[in-house]
Amino acid sequence: MKALFASLKGGTGKSSISTNFSTYINAPCVTNDIVISDKSNAYQIPHSLKRVPFEYRHLKHVVFDFGAMSTNIDPKVSHAVTFCDVCIIPTLTDARSLKATIETYKLIEPSGIPIVIIINNFTKQKKHDDAYKYLNEKLNNPPIYSIRTTTLFERVATHGEQWYQEVHNDMGEYQLNKSRLAHELVYDAIIADGGFL
Repeated sequence: MKALFASLKGGTGKSSISTNFSTYINAPCVTNDIVISDKSNAYQIPHSLKRVPFEYRHLKHVVFDFGAMSTNIDPKVSHAVTFCDVCIIPTLTDARSLKATIETYKLIEPSGIPIVIIINNFTKQKKHDDAYKYLNEKLNNPPIYSIRTTTLFERVATHGEQWYQEVHNDMGEYQLNKSRLAHELVYDAIIADGGFL
């Protein structure tokens, strides 16, 4: 599976979710951002490249994390949509994030690649529900999944992929294990929707 995470707006959880997703499917994560952990299977490529290097685009399983450069989407996104199986757009519930999600969706939609949205890092159910309804109305009911606020991402960045794979119920990690399982339900749904199971 080749998955592309993209957004015109930074700070929506794109890098965190792509890192966890790549760990879950046991694939490298290739990013134009700073690698958030030296304990992850992540590779940084320069912003200046316009295309995804051959050695990454020809991998059977890989996750790409390409975001914005100022107010423009990274040109590697338009290249990645030609060979990726799915594009995942994480968003928050605030108006700026939702606007950027819609703009990103409309930029990628003409490529024909399946697009999935993840409403990320929310605490208030009403804000989530309003964002969900708004995106469905504006984008004609795309697949939308949800991931609530959690410290799981920070723990993975600190302790690495091995910790993520072995997080357990001991030592106060019960809630984090519940979060991990909730994330994996979202990841499984994305994989299943794309016919990758």
